[in-house]
Amino acid sequence: MYMVDEKDKTTILLNLLNERYNASHKMRERSQAFAIWILGFGVSVTWILLNGKGLIIAQRIILTIFAVLIAVLAGFFLRSIEVGFHKNRRVMSQLETILGCYEYGLYCDKALYPEEYAHFKEHHQKEKTRLERVSIYFRSHFGSLYVWITVITMVILLMLWVTPLQKSGQEKNAKNMVSVNKAERLHIKRAMPE
Repeated sequence: MYMVDEKDKTTILLNLLNERYNASHKMRERSQAFAIWILGFGVSVTWILLNGKGLIIAQRIILTIFAVLIAVLAGFFLRSIEVGFHKNRRVMSQLETILGCYEYGLYCDKALYPEEYAHFKEHHQKEKTRLERVSIYFRSHFGSLYVWITVITMVILLMLWVTPLQKSGQEKNAKNMVSVNKAERLHIKRAMPE
């Protein structure tokens, strides 16, 4: 077995911790960029819906299924990033603990990080009610992204079903025929001598 001296161990641990920090930042950036992409999608769909032309019922149903499917897939994608983020956070806490970042007086007259940082998730679960934990979660990075995706989806669905229906071709033709018949009758009526 290869023996590593203390100085090299510290260097290795610091490099590993730096990699974990970088991975954490990339996961947050990726999830935020994805949520912004979903927002762009929502804006473009809303723009299409507001262009003045109504949709027929079949188009509404297809777009509803599509919007819900996109929201569900976005949730799964964000959840996979979130799971990786939390696993990464546990590794970071472990490395920080080994380096003594939570020990009082090791580097200075206090600990570098508060103790609850080492066990952030467990700390909040023990001391808070369920409602408080849910509130804390939805104020977190990933929780707020889930709220964002949900709101965008709900706005799209409301826009889909609140905008007036487009009349089908048969309804338009029937309405035009009625207008033509009224115009013909009016023209004939005017042409007739009194």
